[in-house]
Amino acid sequence: MSKPQIHFVISAPRSGSTWLAKTLNHHPDVFVTEHRFFGNFFEVWPNNNGSPAPRITLDAFAQALSVHYFHQHLAKSRDEFIDDFIGRYAQFMLEFAHQKTGKSVIIDKITPYPGTSRSVINKIKLHFPDSKIIQLVRDGRDVATSGTFDWLQKDAAGTKRHQYFVENQRTDGLARFFDDDALTSWSQNWKETVQVFRNNKPALRISYESMLTDQASEIKKILELVGAQVSDELIDEYCQLESFQAATGRPNGQMDPLAKQRSGVAGDWVRFMTRKDGELFDKIAGKALIDEGYESDANWIDDLPEKLELNISDGIS
Repeated sequence: MSKPQIHFVISAPRSGSTWLAKTLNHHPDVFVTEHRFFGNFFEVWPNNNGSPAPRITLDAFAQALSVHYFHQHLAKSRDEFIDDFIGRYAQFMLEFAHQKTGKSVIIDKITPYPGTSRSVINKIKLHFPDSKIIQLVRDGRDVATSGTFDWLQKDAAGTKRHQYFVENQRTDGLARFFDDDALTSWSQNWKETVQVFRNNKPALRISYESMLTDQASEIKKILELVGAQVSDELIDEYCQLESFQAATGRPNGQMDPLAKQRSGVAGDWVRFMTRKDGELFDKIAGKALIDEGYESDANWIDDLPEKLELNISDGIS
C-alpha cells in the first residue's frame, strides 16, 4: 500500500463541497472527509431538532488539553506541545483513513468557521506544506440564501421566513426573506473565506457554477492535480450517481426549502433578495463579489424589488 498524501478543498459553507466530496469518494484511490483540524474554534450550535452540538476543531481541543497536560515533563513549552500534538494526531488520522479505506489520496473538505479562514491556511502550510489547496467558490449571494434556508429550523423561530416556510403560514406572503443579522453573518463568512485567497493563491480554483455546467471537467482537474488515475467514462459515472436528481428525486430548480439539497441551481438568490438586502450585502462583501467575477459593479442592486411577492405558485414546495 503506497504512502498516503493529503490535500485540501476549502470553501465557504453552502458552496457545494459535500456534493463534490460525495462525487470524488466514488474514485477507488480518493477518500474525502472532514477532519476539522484547524481554526482554533469552539462553539455550541443547535441541531435542527433544537439539541445542542459542539463545533470544535482539533487545534482548539489541543489548546484546552495543554492547560492540564504536564507538557513540561516532555521538555516542551505549551506552544511546542500544542504543535506537536496537532501534527502527530493529524498524521494518525491520515494513516487511519488510509488503512481503513485502502485509498492513498486523502482530501480534507474544510468550510472554515467564522473568523478562522486565515488560521486554517496558515496551519495547513505549517503541518502539510506539500499538500495542494483547492478553492471551491460560489456566488456569495447564493451562499447567503442557501445558508439562511439551511438554518431555518435552527435559529429562525419567530421570524417571518420561519412562519412562511416551516409553519406554512403563507396567507400574507413574504415581503422580506432575510433579516439583517442572518444576511450579515453569511455575507461576512463568505467574504472572509474567499478573500483569504487574495494573498494565498490556490493550486486550483473551481466554482459551484462550473460544476453545475460541467462537473465532470472539474472533477477531472482535481484528480489530475492530486495524481489520481483519470478515466472520463468513470468520472461521468460518478457525476451521474451524485447528480441533484439522483440524490433528491427532484429536477434541478424544484425547491424543497427544508432539504439539505434545496434547489441545485445557480442564481436563486435573485428570488429572495430585496433592495435592502442587496445594499447590505454590497456594503459587507460587494468588493469580494466583484473580485470573484460575479459582478462587474454594484448596479445589480438596482434591479432588486423593494419587497418580495412570494406565493405558493412560485415553485416552493
